[in-house]
Formats: sequence, C-alpha cells, structure tokens
Amino acid sequence: MSVWRFEESSFFASKFKKYQKKHRAETIAVLSNLDTYEKALNSGVKPPLIRAGFIHPEPQGVVGIDQKGTKGKARQTRLYIYACEQDHVVYLITIGDKNSQKQDIKDCKEFMDRFRKKE
Repeated sequence: MSVWRFEESSFFASKFKKYQKKHRAETIAVLSNLDTYEKALNSGVKPPLIRAGFIHPEPQGVVGIDQKGTKGKARQTRLYIYACEQDHVVYLITIGDKNSQKQDIKDCKEFMDRFRKKE
C-alpha cells in the first residue's frame, strides 16, 4: 500500500496563510478533517469512496473539506483538494469561506484544467 503525499497549488500557500491568520479555529478543524481523510486514503480506501459529513463533492473530482468539528459558532470554510489515485498525491488547491466560494470553485476548475492538460 502506498502512502499518500501532499502538493500545493501555486497560490495555495499565500491564501492559506492569510486565511489561517483570520480564522484560526476553522483552519485547525479543516486540517483535522484533512488528517482523517488522509488516514482513510492511507488505509487503502479509494478517494471517491471516502464518506464523512465534512466532505463535499465539487466539480471535476475536487472535494471540499469543511470546518465541522469547530467549537462554537464557526465560519463556513472549505479546503479544496484533489486526490489523484494514479500518483497517490493530494493536491491542496485553495481555501476559503462562503464569501469567496464562487472564486474558489473557479480557481479549482482552472487548476483541474491545467492538471488534466499536463496528464
């Protein structure tokens, strides 16, 4: 069984850093949920078969991981990822909230278009 690794999109680090500063609790919850997702992958579960309340299917095979598990009133947050079964790589695409969701989905589609051209 192969261990999965992470790769960031070209714009992920800067967006994540800004989001983390403003919404620390939500970021911690999203990363905890990402850890749960990674454990499922590393146990051999195929990405489309992973089911949890914090997972949301998005266009072109992208998955949104949300902030469920945050204590108190949390801002709705999505960490957008794509798990490539062929390479065992989880691509961290972007992170945002409801206000940036439309642009985040657009960024995900553009990322996937570039990714598929590369394949």
